[in-house]
Parts: sequence; C-alpha cells; structure tokens
Amino acid sequence: MKLVIGDKNTSSWSMRPWVLLRHFDIAFEEVNIRFNQSDTKELMLRYSPSGKVPSLITDAGDVV
Repeated sequence: MKLVIGDKNTSSWSMRPWVLLRHFDIAFEEVNIRFNQSDTKELMLRYSPSGKVPSLITDAGDVV
C-alpha cells in the first residue's frame, strides 16, 4: 500500500492515517507531497483523482 500525505507537522489530516497504520504495524510506503510548491497540485493528481491528500492506494491499485 501507498499512503500519500502532506506534511505531518502542518496537516493533521495527513498525520491521522499515518499514525493509525504505524500503530497497527501495517506495512505501507509513505509518499510525502510538500504543500505550496509549484508542482503540488500536479503531484497530488498523479496519485489521487480528487487532487487531495491523504489518499491510500491499495495493492490492487484502488485509491481510497
């Protein structure tokens, strides 16, 4: 699985699924997208059709 998040220090929405997956020792790859960069929206759209984070990409390729 891939967890696509923003900065955990400034985005509590990104930190929440990260903490949950770590707490339950669920294996995942973390993809961190920095906010307020010239390519932020483009990177988010690469991983999530909504263009928002956090998003979880399952091993089957589903975006949750």
